[in-house]
Amino acid sequence: MLPPEAYTPQKRGPFVNKQTEDFQRQLQILRDQITEQGVRVLEQATHAVDCYFDHDLEQAREVLQIELIVDKIDVEIEKQCIPVLALGQTNSHSIRSVLTIVKVNNEFERIGDCAVTIAEATLDPRRKTSNLPQTFRVMANSVLGMIRDANRALSKNDPVLARRVLDFDDTVERFKQEILLDAQQRLADGELAIDGAFRILAVTKSLERIADHCTNVCEQVIYLETGKIVRHDAEGWTQPQDPGSADH
Repeated sequence: MLPPEAYTPQKRGPFVNKQTEDFQRQLQILRDQITEQGVRVLEQATHAVDCYFDHDLEQAREVLQIELIVDKIDVEIEKQCIPVLALGQTNSHSIRSVLTIVKVNNEFERIGDCAVTIAEATLDPRRKTSNLPQTFRVMANSVLGMIRDANRALSKNDPVLARRVLDFDDTVERFKQEILLDAQQRLADGELAIDGAFRILAVTKSLERIADHCTNVCEQVIYLETGKIVRHDAEGWTQPQDPGSADH
């Protein structure tokens, strides 16, 4: 049996330091990958919006091609998170950092799915022209801005910017209501076919879901950096259950 002094922090120090260094190095790789994925889904969503607004079939097919890469990277990031967690970090911020990447990775993949829905609506053979109110472009640009800012808040660990993204969600909701009311009126007036109304509904819902995924990303950024949980609460902010969970 080894003497007691063999188990002192001084003896374990080099191993602990190396483990911490390994963790930080692997975490940074994951952070770089999730940031790149955020840029990728922003590009995908931008193409999706443009292809639907301009009725651009070639660009719609490009959205589907990007989706193959998004799905591939989604799986790779999830697989890489497991051995990083296995490095045994006990610091709450370090653990939250990895869990945040896991959750954000899922949100980005869902944004990609919404972009595909928009592209598929563009490729619908029944759709011959673009007949959309200008509000659609304004709503779409707002949602694309939310993706951009959510990714920026994540890459910079910026809870203040993340909070601004959350505040913009209500604006997107108002745009959605305007678009749906316009479609309803045009349908009643015979200016819009039923299948066209359903496509507008599907695409507008997809934009709304992208906005929701952006708010989910930003909620994770706020939790990571402050330990505060802002989801499922009408007031917006709640304190963490564990007073020490906000320690970095």
